Amino acid sequence: MGTALNALKMLDYFSNARPEIGLSHLARLSGLNKATALRHLRALEEFGLIEQNPMTKSYAIGPAALRLAALREIARPGIEGARQKMQAAMQVVGESLHLSLLEKTGLQTALVVETTQHSVRVSLDPSEMLPLNATASGLCMLSFGPAHLLEQLDQHVQARFTQATLTDPKLIKERVAKIRVSGWADSRGSYEEGVFGYAAPIFGIDQVALGTIAIAVPETRATSDRLPAILSTLHSLSADLTAGFGGQLPDSFPTGFHP
Repeated sequence: MGTALNALKMLDYFSNARPEIGLSHLARLSGLNKATALRHLRALEEFGLIEQNPMTKSYAIGPAALRLAALREIARPGIEGARQKMQAAMQVVGESLHLSLLEKTGLQTALVVETTQHSVRVSLDPSEMLPLNATASGLCMLSFGPAHLLEQLDQHVQARFTQATLTDPKLIKERVAKIRVSGWADSRGSYEEGVFGYAAPIFGIDQVALGTIAIAVPETRATSDRLPAILSTLHSLSADLTAGFGGQLPDSFPTGFHP
């Protein structure tokens, strides 16, 4: 089991920024020697999870990943429904949206809908893992997700991305307490300077958040007069996407979001 898990972990090193990776680079990223890394790669290649470029000899995600993604969407057709809801919401608020799903102890960006109404907009990497302490989505997940996420804050040093990033576990927990009351989270340049984020939870059947939906706004357009419309849209998305993923809102969840 350990060998299979180590092989599968190598898939995490691929992203939009690194669609193809060579053997030596993968060995460095994983901390494995080249012989072990090659053995894992060959196992993944045998099952079609990766494939080797015959020209560059680098590796990329293979066709089996597409088949598995399609099967998951058939079993849990939440993503396609979410895309339609997010595109409609984008037309209302005129800003980019992103949906993230909990993966172990991090947030994996699963779906991005960028605004078509502005040339200046927030662009997002659809393969990006979001830090819990620095983003609106992350703070939202700490507030409504599995309890162990919050409990583990004291066990790790929290990364700082800008001067506005929360790194003190005590301050993060104080922020979480407020988010649980309001139902929504925001971030103001704490992950990327000049970018404001607003996020709400997407709940599973157990009424624990399995993901988040967020609206990303350039600081120049994050004005107080736009906030009510953003929050109203965010609340509707939270409820609609929770239903789309087969979840249920907690009885204590706010019936509306307010500035």
